[in-house]
Amino acid sequence: MKIIFIGSSAFGVPTLRMLAKQPKHQLMGVITQPDGRKGRGLKEAAISPVKEETLKHRIEIWQPESINEPVFIGQLKNKNPDLIIVAAYGQKLGREILNLPPYGCINIHPSLLPKYRGSAPVNYAILNGDGQTGISIIRMVEKMDAGPVLKQAVVAIKDDETAAELEDRLAIESAGIIQGLLADVENKNAGHTAQDEAKVTFAPKLKKSDGELDWSGPARKILNRIRAMQPWPGAYTYLNQKGKPPLKIDILEAKIYALSHDVLPVGAIAETNAEGIGIVCAGTELIAITRLKPAGGRALTVREFINGYRLKIGDRFGKETE
Repeated sequence: MKIIFIGSSAFGVPTLRMLAKQPKHQLMGVITQPDGRKGRGLKEAAISPVKEETLKHRIEIWQPESINEPVFIGQLKNKNPDLIIVAAYGQKLGREILNLPPYGCINIHPSLLPKYRGSAPVNYAILNGDGQTGISIIRMVEKMDAGPVLKQAVVAIKDDETAAELEDRLAIESAGIIQGLLADVENKNAGHTAQDEAKVTFAPKLKKSDGELDWSGPARKILNRIRAMQPWPGAYTYLNQKGKPPLKIDILEAKIYALSHDVLPVGAIAETNAEGIGIVCAGTELIAITRLKPAGGRALTVREFINGYRLKIGDRFGKETE
């Protein structure tokens, strides 16, 4: 088959790498997002991880501002692809592209659809404390993430895993699934299972405010949010110390431990030692912050932070001191 791959983020790289090495199929080209700008003065080009990988294989690259532009669709038609494979691209494909290849367009989605349709399924699986998630390969239709399922695989979520780490594992898993599915697609042996619309849930795009921690919840719920918000938008809170303005703190790593303490309000520091900064939350368990970063500063170890900011028992984390 003549295949075109469409993707932008690192999630699609393992599948792209696999397709580039297929002896029985031809990867004709790759579509990814236009280059951005990074660096001081925004002079340096910021290319997508998919483009970076594509350049290693000397495969033709297209970067349309809009994938549904008539001129670009005309160029795509001239390539006569048999199959289009999509993974985390960032633009919606219109009807004309969806109907273009004879074997259709298939999408790699990192959840067990119909659960978690949307742009942040990995984050929501961790945020909600799910024990498992997975990969769904679907036949694309105009409605987002709603097409029939060709293949699914269940993946267990590790207790201490961040969203970034889980997405990396799912990316590798998806490449293997696609590799095994190519022959079935070509021979038209791939099964189609309609999604149950009554069981649909959504994982909408995250906002910066989703990373703010609410210390009034139980420790496990707070830790899930810290893990789920990596790498973006990142989990954060504010340090409140007497006589000082609130300081925004990014929470990079944390764990749960039980520690008896005097009656302190939620968000209060109950313990400071080399193991972490123990923060009071609902229930008997504490959140121990083990790595953090003050706004505008560098990532610090617990010891560096304690010494630098002279933390005291009773200092508070939260939006403001009550």
